[in-house]
Amino acid sequence: MSMNKKQKFYTHKDWLREQMKDPEFVKALHEPDDDPFIEIAYQLVQLRNKCNLTQKDLARKMRTSQQAVARMESPSYRGYSLQTLAKVARVCEKKIKFQFV
Repeated sequence: MSMNKKQKFYTHKDWLREQMKDPEFVKALHEPDDDPFIEIAYQLVQLRNKCNLTQKDLARKMRTSQQAVARMESPSYRGYSLQTLAKVARVCEKKIKFQFV
């Protein structure tokens, strides 16, 4: 195998652009999930993007690490604290609303 052959690396944005061509993916993306942790992760990513912040930008404003922000945005993360979510809301000039349904 030749080491001179260039490999193309895809970013998350490239992957998402491809996935958005699939109507079933788009439908699933916009439907609420029964898992509140997945829903929080999704909302955090959406909020950060609406605030035009990178993970690094948000981390700096929250006085934490980019890795901590990435962990919060992971659908498998289960360690949210109300204090941390309040920091995100404060940085993005939003309020938190919790609701039992």
